[in-house]
Amino acid sequence: MSIFTEPVAAKAILRNLPAPELRAMAKKDEIPNEFGIALYHTRVKSRSAAFTEIVYDPNAEQAQRIRKARDYLSQTELVCVDRNIGQNPANIFRARFYVTRDYARLAYMFTENFFPPSWDGEPELTVIGIPEWPERIIYVCPGHNVTYILGSDYYGEAKMAALRHAMHIMREQRDGLGLHAGSKIYRLFVDGKLVEKGVLIFGLSGTGKTTITVNGHGLKPPEGVEILQDDINMLTRDSSCYGTERNFYVKTDSLTQQPGLLKAATSPGAIAENVYVDEKGRIDFDNFSISTNGRCIVPRHLIPNAAASIDFPRTDVVFFITRRYDLPPAGRLISAAQAAAFLMLGESTITSADDPNRVGESKRVVAFDPFIVDKPHKNGNRFYEILKANPHIECYLLNTGEVGGVKIEPWVTLTIAEKIIRGRVRWEYDPLLGYDVATEIEGIDMARFNPYKLYGRAEFERLMKRLKEERKEYLRQFPGLYTEIIAAIG
Repeated sequence: MSIFTEPVAAKAILRNLPAPELRAMAKKDEIPNEFGIALYHTRVKSRSAAFTEIVYDPNAEQAQRIRKARDYLSQTELVCVDRNIGQNPANIFRARFYVTRDYARLAYMFTENFFPPSWDGEPELTVIGIPEWPERIIYVCPGHNVTYILGSDYYGEAKMAALRHAMHIMREQRDGLGLHAGSKIYRLFVDGKLVEKGVLIFGLSGTGKTTITVNGHGLKPPEGVEILQDDINMLTRDSSCYGTERNFYVKTDSLTQQPGLLKAATSPGAIAENVYVDEKGRIDFDNFSISTNGRCIVPRHLIPNAAASIDFPRTDVVFFITRRYDLPPAGRLISAAQAAAFLMLGESTITSADDPNRVGESKRVVAFDPFIVDKPHKNGNRFYEILKANPHIECYLLNTGEVGGVKIEPWVTLTIAEKIIRGRVRWEYDPLLGYDVATEIEGIDMARFNPYKLYGRAEFERLMKRLKEERKEYLRQFPGLYTEIIAAIG
């Protein structure tokens, strides 16, 4: 249809202006602050999932609204930014972002978030933003890899619109899988030999995914970690992994507990969004009166342990991070099908930030990824196929919540992750859970997290039986999911 394929027309289009010029255009929106970083407050403070529609064949109302938006664009000035999503020429995505000139700050953030373009001509995916539109609605058009963002001035909406299309292209056209996961390389001594392990870290918001991804574990050279990505990675059939973003776009609610990341977020080049600034220009990341969803684009070269590259040639370990109240701190999944099942489950629990009245209830998002365009069962099937083809990949489940009221402290999870990479964990198969459970780890009293003692055997069996049925019921709602994946839950 012409509303998707015809070139964007505008009164004027300012193309690929340098980042300093874009920041200067957006100066009117900056909040003065002690660090002199670009800092903005937005009208919309988070993604508009409830206002998002996937459009293949637009109905009359959708077509009329898109046509009206394009007519509006033809009478206004736009800023246009071309960028590479990804760093490696073997797997980049050509992205273009249009936004109305009055919101040049969004073009500035898009420019700083992704890589300079290495292409001329037409993009593979396009994002069109009209933040001043009187109603809020996001049209995701996967057939043409175009998203219209109407009525939202929140940068995360534009960023994830582009990455959503890139992940869809990866699955549908490049025979791989886009993942909502962090990535890092561990360099550790294992059996006296220094080895590198490529690690992917999955988890819903609030589970500790970022904390684990950016943590250096206090390792000393020649050991260490290299932090690659915090959000989106592209996994191939041979287990190689490609990153997507030039800089990190992090939540700011826990920055004060991460000194290295805090320093980077208050250094020149950082771009903050919806964080509190007092009348004297002092930034307070722990004041959530503006929003609990404060964000910051952090230059990766300022992040401790961040690697220059965002890719690794081989995936060795996968961590699924969950925050529950009833599981042991660490489990080792025993088959490709079981690991694919846990990817599909995307499991955690509802927190007080989600709904104070439902704290502790199970929360599930396929692949820990709220950005899957359609047919989510394909993600589980593709992940299963990749694991089957690469039996060296080990998959683990880490609980960052509690066990029967005993809190699993962050240092416990971080120690477990490191010891797993080193191969220094004793595992025992648990027939009730259906996978191996960590029973001995140097430096941790694992006995205090024993659910059979904390709950009593009968009660824990009742809880796990109910959980298993919940999981099976959830997986059965996906027609086309391989039967062996559902069966792997037990």
